[in-house]
Amino acid sequence: MSVADKIKIKGTSTKARVLKQLMLKFLLNEWLKKKLSEEAPLAGFVSADIQVAPLGYKIIIECRNPRILIGRRGSRRRKLIEDIKEAFGIEIARLEIVSVKTPPELNAQLVAESIARAIERGANPRRVAYFYIQQALEKGALGIEIRVRGRLRRKRSQKLRFASGKILYTGDVAEKFVSRGYARFQLRTGTVGVQVRIVLPEALSYLVDNVEIAHPEISKDAVQEVEDIINKEYNEILTKFSEETIEKGEGSES
Repeated sequence: MSVADKIKIKGTSTKARVLKQLMLKFLLNEWLKKKLSEEAPLAGFVSADIQVAPLGYKIIIECRNPRILIGRRGSRRRKLIEDIKEAFGIEIARLEIVSVKTPPELNAQLVAESIARAIERGANPRRVAYFYIQQALEKGALGIEIRVRGRLRRKRSQKLRFASGKILYTGDVAEKFVSRGYARFQLRTGTVGVQVRIVLPEALSYLVDNVEIAHPEISKDAVQEVEDIINKEYNEILTKFSEETIEKGEGSES
């Protein structure tokens, strides 16, 4: 049974095809995340996109080090194509492996995996979290939140939260300009999860509360222009009101 057989959506309508495409993309991302974290952890897998092509599917994989996934003379890339065909039972027209567009410090998935590896090696979770928070803020992030949950060094589960800056959870701006990442690792005490949320610098121009106060010397011309417009409109209203008052006075005398 292939992984694609888990998709139970039936029908040939546009809605059914879109749902199948989204489900296939989700399963592919989960499968690649698990496989590459075991076979090529240094590649830094981020995400995968799948598109319909005339001769099958076109898959685009984003990672931190594309050379590791491509392999010598494309050997690992060819093997990955065969593994995807066998696991999902689909034809692959093209497989592209590209580097991440954003800096690694602003990619939540890479940060989550780095934190998970560091804690798994025995590093202090608090020190690791603040290190990556500082790196993200230096690269221009508006805010970053790191959550660590699981059995770290005790029998009971722990919940740790580290945050700095402005954190967005809902809304259109959060959907477009917030990078999200999640990673899990296994300790002797149990499973631990790391969740990272980074608000990208591009979100600044879309925030309603983003207000800049200019220096009086810089804004002197702009203030004068606004005052001239206000005085002009005030004089026009005053003139119109005076004319209407005179007309009413003349009408009452007659």
